[in-house]
Amino acid sequence: MGDQIIMTEKDNSTQNNNKLTSFWQHTLVTLLVVIVVIFGGVFIKQQYESKNHLTQSNFNSIELSQSEGDSLDDVTELFGKKPSAVTKVQKKGVVTQVAAWQNVVDASQDSKISIYFNDGHAVSKTIKGLKRDRTTKITRKDFDELKPGMKKGDVARKIGTPNDYTYDERFYGVSSEQWSYTGIDENGKSVGVMTLSFRNGDLAGKTQNNLK
Repeated sequence: MGDQIIMTEKDNSTQNNNKLTSFWQHTLVTLLVVIVVIFGGVFIKQQYESKNHLTQSNFNSIELSQSEGDSLDDVTELFGKKPSAVTKVQKKGVVTQVAAWQNVVDASQDSKISIYFNDGHAVSKTIKGLKRDRTTKITRKDFDELKPGMKKGDVARKIGTPNDYTYDERFYGVSSEQWSYTGIDENGKSVGVMTLSFRNGDLAGKTQNNLK
């Protein structure tokens, strides 16, 4: 007869313990991998954003003026990289250079900053695609309640901050500003657009499309 292998209770217990240890080792390794992936992704995102200077704060700091506005070199240095596109537009004999940068921090995938230069000076700037966490949807009723002459601060307190800003200093003595809002429906989906125009800080005009 061949040799017989008899498993004692101790051997059986040892085998079970080894299996349990192997299970927990595998679980721990898997958990560590998940942690590394999560924190690695967060770190990479933070590193990217720390190197990406296309922020609303930097956008706000750009000086606009027909005679003393920032130059293209100034803005390029501020953002830390060259524009993704530079074009020229001629209107009524005035040639305007338009520089655009894409991928704004804390904004949508199609976000963009555009700066307009006349005679080498920044005279207008636009930032598009800023993300906003709105607690309530923007409605046609909100639009109708906005009256000419309202102050910017009152508008912001009533309906929040916009997704897009445009500032324009191409007309001496007049500060022109435009805000655009994307409406949100009851399901949190984007629907409708509202655009507000300000002159020297007062609401001067408004348009809307598809607000309910």
